[in-house]
Amino acid sequence: MKLHLEFSPPFNEVTKIIYKIFEFENELILADLIEYFGQIYGEKFIELVWEKGNKGVFSKYLSIIINGRSYQHDKFLETRLKDGDQIVFIYIYFGG
Repeated sequence: MKLHLEFSPPFNEVTKIIYKIFEFENELILADLIEYFGQIYGEKFIELVWEKGNKGVFSKYLSIIINGRSYQHDKFLETRLKDGDQIVFIYIYFGG
């Protein structure tokens, strides 16, 4: 299975890449993918995903976009990923 990943700031500062196709032998859910990136990119990546270290509670600045749709629901971490999915990790900053 191939997944097309894009890492926007500040994620690309941790991953050192902006865009890459990752290949996996097995099917994944979103939680598996986050865990995988935590193993590869370390604690800095995890700190960007979870709100103040509370695993399972997404950072209020985080948006994960799958195939052009940004959504979060109770079962978001269980979202089954499919071959060819395009996934973007992005922070939404507000200010003035």
